[in-house]
Amino acid sequence: MDRLTEDNRLSGAPGIAEMIAAQGALGALTARIDAGSPLGPVNGWSPALVSTVRLMLSSQAEIVLFWGPELCALYNEAYAPTIGDKHPRVLGRPAREGWTELWDDLEPLLRSVIDRGQSVHAKDRPFYIERDGGQGEQVFFDINYSPVFEADGSVGGALCIVSETTKRVLAEKEMRADRARLWALARDPFLVADRDGTWLAASPAWTDILGWSEAELIGRTSEWMEHPDDLEKTKGEIAGLARGTPTVRFENRFRAKDGSYRNFSWTAVPENDLIYCVARDVTEQRAHARALAEAEEALRQAQKMETLGQLTGGVAHDFNNLLQIVTGNLELLQRGLNEDQARLRRAADNAMAGAERAALLTQRLLAFARRQPLAPERIDPNRLVSGMSDMLNRTLGETIEVETIQSARIWPIEIDVNQMENALLNLAVNARDAMPDGGKLTIEVANTHIDEDYAAQEAEVSPGQYVLISVSDTGEGMDEEVLSHAIEPFFTTKEVGRGTGLGLSMVYGFIKQSGGHIRVYSESGHGTTVKIYLPRFYGPLPDNDTGVAERTAPVCGGDETVLVCEDDDKVRAYTVDVLKELGYRVIEANDGAAALRALDAASQSIDLLFTDVILPGGMTGADIAQQARAQQPGLKVLFATGYARNAIIHHGRLDPGVELLTKPFTYAELATKVRDMLDRDEARQVG
Repeated sequence: MDRLTEDNRLSGAPGIAEMIAAQGALGALTARIDAGSPLGPVNGWSPALVSTVRLMLSSQAEIVLFWGPELCALYNEAYAPTIGDKHPRVLGRPAREGWTELWDDLEPLLRSVIDRGQSVHAKDRPFYIERDGGQGEQVFFDINYSPVFEADGSVGGALCIVSETTKRVLAEKEMRADRARLWALARDPFLVADRDGTWLAASPAWTDILGWSEAELIGRTSEWMEHPDDLEKTKGEIAGLARGTPTVRFENRFRAKDGSYRNFSWTAVPENDLIYCVARDVTEQRAHARALAEAEEALRQAQKMETLGQLTGGVAHDFNNLLQIVTGNLELLQRGLNEDQARLRRAADNAMAGAERAALLTQRLLAFARRQPLAPERIDPNRLVSGMSDMLNRTLGETIEVETIQSARIWPIEIDVNQMENALLNLAVNARDAMPDGGKLTIEVANTHIDEDYAAQEAEVSPGQYVLISVSDTGEGMDEEVLSHAIEPFFTTKEVGRGTGLGLSMVYGFIKQSGGHIRVYSESGHGTTVKIYLPRFYGPLPDNDTGVAERTAPVCGGDETVLVCEDDDKVRAYTVDVLKELGYRVIEANDGAAALRALDAASQSIDLLFTDVILPGGMTGADIAQQARAQQPGLKVLFATGYARNAIIHHGRLDPGVELLTKPFTYAELATKVRDMLDRDEARQVG
């Protein structure tokens, strides 16, 4: 201390440097102050300085006083070890000289106190200092800076109560590092909360999963990021923990930073005033479970529809045979009635109308069951839809506005045109009935693509390119319960007598049989949209895309020989009567074996084999045709069926070269088909 000079003394405190040098110790300064009068050099000090120095020197805490314009420093014995080997060289010197390595950090804090007269608390303030041999190290302090006022109210200096927190800060850093290492090893997110649910600590896994930073999570409850539907449940679980429930397990959903929600399964355990929680991200598992449930539901629905299809298909087969007998004989009756038998003719006409309606219902059942024979053609979807505009306008009436929207470069499709037109007409009629006060029907055609994700969620759907035909109305719509049954046969919301419940189911079966997909979207009060996806046809359209020409020539017969093979006696009798009436020579057989024997025993070649597809005795119509052609090459074959089977139909389509007449057929249809086949083949032979 003998190196202290007059230049080093505390500005505004005359004699302090000399006194410190003379006494040789800070303790002696304390004694001089406490001794009372006369104080000697202390007499020049202000009361504020005397009081502050007395407090500082008597305190066991680390205290530093910076006084006067030069901010000269005085400190007590407790602070001396903090500055290491710089003690006592810095005693009484300006702080900028004594604390050179700290001055850039220290000066702003001191000036803030002295210039503003405000106290400042710096917690765990880091400094880089050199002490004890000049080794640089980072230290941390808690410092409370308080202004020391002169008698005139001005600030004469700053009193700093100092507490070095380096050990605690480093220990906390190491603890946090250990916790981070521990939590980093944990795959599942972990958190500590208080009894109110406020997050106190959160593992890094939360940031990895949700994207929120630790600062955004700590100090808040989770309500701000929780799914609204889960709030009450979570509050109840936290309340149970607060009451001392040992362990709680539950699930909820948190919103991630990107706006999506993640599912978490929780295990929470209370201990003292804290709640320790481990969460497991089960988002993927729940998604897989939902997908599995949807797939199982789709499978159940597909199985139900398949079962219904098999049932309706079997019924349709037998029913069509009955209808063939009824309609055929009614037609013969009509043809045999005289003009003066008006009452009988009216009765026969009414009976025929009922039978024809039953035949239409049966046809729709077969369409739903995917058992109707299809004759697909390559067509332009735009042309198909635009060609129906006039018919739809006439059918739906003036109160329904019809709009068709076409797309450029539309892909071709391969579809049974007649059945597709029937399907669109059925959808249009359903839409009309859903708009009793009028509305708008929109049919739109567009190219689209079904990806693998969508296809995986739907039954019997393959990914790829499709043509979308969308039929939308502005009608009453359907609620979820009605929508879930909409495609089931005989389900209808119309009053008795206005609907059969087969329109939409027929469309569904036809589209599925054609390799397509159908989806119905509806909401009560907001209309209905039926989207039909038809596979894109890869290839050019035929040069002559004019559709099927209607026959205008009168019905006529001939004198050729026809072999009729039909197991139902009454159906066979009707068929034979019609053909004989048309002039043909007819040979009858009730099964395949009888047909082959008749063919073998015939004295002349047979011109046409007319056979049912389904026959008793283990032989189908296709089997008979194959063996008959082996006996008589070039034999013409016409099949009849009330139920499409794989004998002549595969993947919903007639086999190449197969000619088919669907039961129940009329007198004119039978006559026309037989004559067409015979004439067409003769023309080919001539050519």
